[in-house]
Amino acid sequence: MKEKDLLASFLVGNELHDSVTFTKFTSYFPSAYRSSPELKDLYRAYTNTRHQVRTRVRRNIEIEARRNPFHTTPEQQQLAQLQQQQQDSAMTLEGFDELEPEDDDTYMDIEDVDKHLTLDQAIHELTLAEKTYKKVIEQMERDCHAIAQEFQDLDQEMDAVNVPSRRLQGVNEADLAADLQNLIAMCDSLTSEAGKLH
Repeated sequence: MKEKDLLASFLVGNELHDSVTFTKFTSYFPSAYRSSPELKDLYRAYTNTRHQVRTRVRRNIEIEARRNPFHTTPEQQQLAQLQQQQQDSAMTLEGFDELEPEDDDTYMDIEDVDKHLTLDQAIHELTLAEKTYKKVIEQMERDCHAIAQEFQDLDQEMDAVNVPSRRLQGVNEADLAADLQNLIAMCDSLTSEAGKLH
């Protein structure tokens, strides 16, 4: 199966092609609003949006198929570019260009195709990125386990420290205060005696 057919079979399925009828669309609203003329505007916006999505998907599939260097030749690329121009001209005649001017910037030009990765190259790059991120995540997990182990070791060391639950016995605070007062008085007297000698 060609790459274009493969992408189309997965990306442009019945979900994009099937659109509900106007009668079915109005049934989604309360009965009091089903006769409102604004529903026609909503339905028109709904169908236009689906057309824009289908067109965008088809264009992206065309671009992806054309930029694969393993399946195209310069002659095929020129032919595909000519076909794309014809399709764009046909859409202009049908008036679809007026429905989606805001989407023009989202479409890649054929001339810019070579600046982007092919599908195979993109898959290869994503695979490499996945392996790299897996290694980074594994290293982060090892670092986290190491930090957690350090916390556990620290917690065990803290549990091993014996902290007295009550004050040391044999220490009289009043006697200690009196001794300090005597020491201060003795220092003062020594200071005064030294001053008299000078």
